[in-house]
Formats: sequence, C-alpha cells, structure tokens
Amino acid sequence: MDPGDINKFDGYFWQALALSLPEEGVAHCFPDEPSRLERLIEVRWPHGPKCSNCGNEGGSWIKTRRLFQCEQCRHQFSATSGTALHRSRLSLGVWFGAAEAIIQYRTRYFIGEDMPAHALAQKFDIHYVSARRVRKIINAEIAKGDAGILLSAICVRPQEHANF
Repeated sequence: MDPGDINKFDGYFWQALALSLPEEGVAHCFPDEPSRLERLIEVRWPHGPKCSNCGNEGGSWIKTRRLFQCEQCRHQFSATSGTALHRSRLSLGVWFGAAEAIIQYRTRYFIGEDMPAHALAQKFDIHYVSARRVRKIINAEIAKGDAGILLSAICVRPQEHANF
C-alpha cells in the first residue's frame, strides 16, 4: 500500500467523523453545561449509572457536588470517573468544542495534520499547555478505533456515510 492510499483512508475516517457531528454544531446541540453532562451520562450509562467501585447499578445524584453516590457501597463517582476527562478542570464545553474543532480542522483544512495547539488555545481561551494536553487526549481517544466517551457524546448522527 503506498502512502497516498494511507492518506486517502485517513481522510475517509476523518470525513466520517465530521459527518456524524450535529449539523447545527456541538455548541448549538449542547448549549450549556447541564445538557453536556446529561449527554455524557446518557452515553456512558444508557441503563443508568453504574458504580465504579462495586459495579452496582443505580445511584443517587448529589446535585450540589455533581456526583453520584452508590446505594450499596456509598462510593461517590462522577460522570467522568475512569475516563480521559477525569479530574479535568476544563469545562465539558471546552472538551466538546475542542473535539469538534479538531475533527473539522482535519477534514476541512489539512488532512493528516493536527490543529495547532496555539489555535486551540486561542479559540477556547485556555493556556497553550492545556491546549496541547486536550489535543493529545482527544487524538488518543480517536486513535483507539472504538469511539471513546467524548466522541460518542458529540457524534450524534448515525454514520451511514462511513461505509466505504
């Protein structure tokens, strides 16, 4: 397989991701932090939250702390526990928007090239080092092959166009 074919398949992959993004944009589809958190929970636990400590299904929501508490072992866990977003101080809006921006950059501007960290930092008003970390985490999640939690959350349209 020559390098041109690899770039072609890479382009198809990114195009399929772009086609699965909401038409009106991620910011319009998930306009505030509660809607993003709700989407993350819905994608991660379609049948309700599951304790990361004991595996018990179900838990009560602690609104003031934005955490779940297991009814069995009383362990508290968040929607991002055990994911790439765990303990991030950045809002879900930055994560959702950055993932969308990286996908759109790779499909619209430079196939095979990453969105520059300084452009990401400027677009989301975050530090350059944070932008590099966000970009690294998003690219690692995309490279897994199976969609990670973040991509599953923002890619809302079915990928019927992805059959090449």
